[in-house]
Amino acid sequence: MTPSGPNLSHWPGNRTPGKWKADLSTGIALRFARAAAAEQEQFLGGVEVVLNDHYDTDGFGSLLAILRPEVAFAREELLLAAAATGDFGSWHTWRGFAIDRIVARLAEPDSPVAGAFRGVDDPAELSLRRYEWLLEHAPAVLDGPGAFAPLYQDELAAVQGELDAGLRGALDRRNWRDLDFAVVTSPGPCHRMTLNTLAGAHRVLHVEQRADGRRYRYHDRTESWFELVTFQPRPRLDLRPLAAHLAELEPGHDGAAWNADAPTEPIPELYFGVPSTQEYGRITRELRPSRLPAERVVAAFVACYTRASGG
Repeated sequence: MTPSGPNLSHWPGNRTPGKWKADLSTGIALRFARAAAAEQEQFLGGVEVVLNDHYDTDGFGSLLAILRPEVAFAREELLLAAAATGDFGSWHTWRGFAIDRIVARLAEPDSPVAGAFRGVDDPAELSLRRYEWLLEHAPAVLDGPGAFAPLYQDELAAVQGELDAGLRGALDRRNWRDLDFAVVTSPGPCHRMTLNTLAGAHRVLHVEQRADGRRYRYHDRTESWFELVTFQPRPRLDLRPLAAHLAELEPGHDGAAWNADAPTEPIPELYFGVPSTQEYGRITRELRPSRLPAERVVAAFVACYTRASGG
């Protein structure tokens, strides 16, 4: 997101021309790449450098569409599925999942090509080197993800297993469709992708039932942060007042408390646990058992969203 100049992005505050907008930056870049040369030149205004300010799968797909459009056009559905897997954190196809994880873990020690990045410690330099490698080897990676199976196969099996179990009734799912809110209850930890895929809503509360008590973690999915075209989640609320209300019902104990992020975070959470910050795309916060009954916590969320919707 440069402060000025031509911009193709679905991030908040983007300057993408309306005729090229799409749900994903990869989709936007593909539309640009299909535009007439005269339209492209007018938009670019002489700009010759392609910049992406963070490393991820949607960034790779966007760069590929701009710099190697013939490669991207032939694999458009896969690129979009992979970008959606990474940016929206939901299940689309196993190949899309595989490509997203290959991009994310390309330089990790168990990667078949880890040697290409050995000795690169600077994060910005590592991002550049990985993008350069992916752009050069894109056809091989996209057409043969199996060569990189160590980077995704275990997590793929785990997510597929959870999704199958959830669809067979292992998870309790309740949905308030008019509020775009869902509660998913599980007997143990659950992958974020499982929750997003099975919730059927963009506001998701996970209730984890364990022998020592219930753990609560709510999150707004990223779809309500990005600028989208084909669908629009309900607007986000500032849930810090709700966290304060829950804290009145259950004051902090055992080093834990009710906490909430600002709605401007890409994936804001409300949770009972150890107060901490969290890097985008990572789920690291330590949850602790809460003494509040699940129905009381759920009722607080439903009341909050009902009031916000004018109900």
